[in-house]
Amino acid sequence: MSRTTEIIELGWRLYSAKVASGLLAPDNEKMMQLHLAQIFQVLAPLFESKTTEHYRVLLEVPVKLGTSTKIIDIVVEHISGETVTRTAIELKCFRLHGRAGNGKRGAQNLGMYDYWEDIANLESYCADPTYVSGHQLTLTDDKYYANTKHTGPQVATYSTWRGRAGVTGTFSHPIASRKGEISLRGAYSMCGWKQDGEFYFINQHADV
Repeated sequence: MSRTTEIIELGWRLYSAKVASGLLAPDNEKMMQLHLAQIFQVLAPLFESKTTEHYRVLLEVPVKLGTSTKIIDIVVEHISGETVTRTAIELKCFRLHGRAGNGKRGAQNLGMYDYWEDIANLESYCADPTYVSGHQLTLTDDKYYANTKHTGPQVATYSTWRGRAGVTGTFSHPIASRKGEISLRGAYSMCGWKQDGEFYFINQHADV
């Protein structure tokens, strides 16, 4: 395991514990992004072992994918001498209720599609030799994402149920306001969901 991966995994464990305990209460991905970036920024210098190396935590980093430009939520950059490597992190925060607690949020089908699109994007980022790895970090207090076996044709296609494994290749089904097709080179399992109190957390390492 690389030291960058250690930073991300340790930071994610610490952050997950804070959220589960109620000490942090992210309502959306922007809040989640700022919380995690702060944790990574504190941890990263502790992993520097030479005067010629240092880490940088970058937010909203643009990267070119074909003819389009994507924005990566967080990038952890490791500089050692003249060698620069980057690890991309994409985030999802699926909260059950709106900020004011007045009604449930919906569109879980779109949320699940977007989860797999993040994985596909992470694989694509790593076509750039500067990017050596990718992580998709998701939290939710909506059991539908992690604990429901999805049976409808659309939601089964993009399911994030914890019993789903061997997710690879191309899978497609029409879905509103999305391309409706995901292509993955790696193989992924959702058995990594971890429950802590009312929350579920998963760290998916992009298989690139």
